[in-house]
This record gives sequence, structure tokens and C-alpha cells, in this order.
Amino acid sequence: MADNSAALARARRADSRTKRQRAAEAVHAAEQSGEPITFPAIARRAGVSVSLLYTDRQLAAAIAAARDRQRQAGTQRHWQLPARSLVTEQSLRADLANAKERTRQLTQDNAVLRERLAHHLGADADIARGWDMRPMLNKLEQRAAELEADNHRLRRRVAQLENDTRELADNLDAARTTNRHLMNELNRSTTSTRPRPRTR
Repeated sequence: MADNSAALARARRADSRTKRQRAAEAVHAAEQSGEPITFPAIARRAGVSVSLLYTDRQLAAAIAAARDRQRQAGTQRHWQLPARSLVTEQSLRADLANAKERTRQLTQDNAVLRERLAHHLGADADIARGWDMRPMLNKLEQRAAELEADNHRLRRRVAQLENDTRELADNLDAARTTNRHLMNELNRSTTSTRPRPRTR
């Protein structure tokens, strides 16, 4: 009977290498897809036993490192986005906020340009009809700007006066309180120094 022990040993080693390779690929695939990384999950994905993952130091270290990276990337969403996307999620949020602010500014600029374009087109149409309204419009715009500036100054003055009024009211309340205390002290002093009537 032939001795097949050497062939069996080679087959076991080859099978062991294949399982370890599948396990390593499973760790990489799980991290890229954003699936939860645990020893049982990797074992199921690779079709190997959990004991193999725990006993192989390299595989155990790779699983632990991938799990730590996934937790750092964000445990709440690790099943939805790949780890490499989660790492840059904060920067993406910042980019989105900047894009929204830029869109808002462009919208405002667009409104201003539309208004200016309408103004110039209207002026050109008036000129074509023989009406030149631009000097009057320029004066009206200048007057509107002056009125707006005056309104701004008056609002600031009103705010200052309101602040002064509140301060004066506080001072008046404090003075009234002080006056009441002084009157009470004066009444007590007068009562204590008043001569008592003689008794017969």
C-alpha cells in the first residue's frame, strides 16, 4: 500500500493557503464596501472557520486594523458608505456648504446684473423713441442712495437714543430707590430724637 502522507500534507497546506487568501480578500472587500467588519462576518464571507481567523496572527491583526479604521471613519454609517468615502465625509460637507454659499452669492449677483441690464435696455428703448430718461433716472438713483444713507444714519441715531433712554430710566429707578432709603433713614432718625412726653 502506497504512503500518501506527503501528498495529504501538501494538500492540507495548499488548502490552508487558499483559506487564508480568501479571508484576506474578504477583509479587503468588506472594508471597501463598508460592511461591518467582525470575525464571524469575515469567516462567513470567506467560507472559513472563525478559529482560523483567531489563530492566524496576520489575519487577526488585519481584521482588527480594518475594524479600527472603520470605527474611526464613523460607526453610524459604516454599512452605507465605503471607508474611503467616510474618511472624506467631513470635507465633502464643507465643500457642500461652500458650494451653497457660492450659489447664494451668484444668485444675488445675477439679480443685480439683471436689474442693471433691464435698466440699460429700458434706457436704450427710450433713446430709440426719442426719450432720453437716463439723466433723470441717474438723479433718482442718486437721491434714493442719499435717502437710504440718511435712513441708515437715522436708524443708528434712534438706536442710540433708545439706549440712552434705557440708561436714564435705570438711573432714575436707582435714584428713586436711594431716595426711599434716605427718607426711611431720616424718618427713623427723627423718631428716635423726638422728646418723649413727660408722664405725671
